[in-house]
Amino acid sequence: LCTNTPGSYACGACPYGYTGNGVTCTDINECATNNGGCALLTSCTNTPGSFICGGCPSGYTGNGVTCTDVNECATNNGGCSVLVTCTNSPGSYSCGACPSGYTGNGATCTDIDECATNHGGCSALAACINTAGSHTCGACPSGYSGNGVTCTDINECATNNGGCSNLVNCANTDGSYT
Repeated sequence: LCTNTPGSYACGACPYGYTGNGVTCTDINECATNNGGCALLTSCTNTPGSFICGGCPSGYTGNGVTCTDVNECATNNGGCSVLVTCTNSPGSYSCGACPSGYTGNGATCTDIDECATNHGGCSALAACINTAGSHTCGACPSGYSGNGVTCTDINECATNNGGCSNLVNCANTDGSYT
């Protein structure tokens, strides 16, 4: 601002965002000091007499002066499978590993059908039952003993001649007797 005075004039102060003596005013680069007050994660762009803060990067929310980490895990487990732990990190997140008995990348975990390979380790005489994240072996059939992983023929003739008369021969067969 120039003020007329008797026989002279006086220059006013430089406006906000400028430095100088009023005769000459030079733009201050606010971005040169402390990123202009913008969040360190954003850009600072100098403008005549001012500056502009850039937007917050992905994974953050705010106005550029402040940027706050978004906790992606707080909503829908971050998109991770419900079987894994979602871990928030600055600007991002990660899904944990799928638990034993499942395959996948953590965002999706698919049950492994253990019965599809080698009958799940169950005896060929017992059922293999796939369960979520595991499997079980069914009971051994009648005439066999065991836990389903192994089934051993019961020799019915070894006890009381299999219930046959003592005058006949008891013959053990797989799972039965005659």
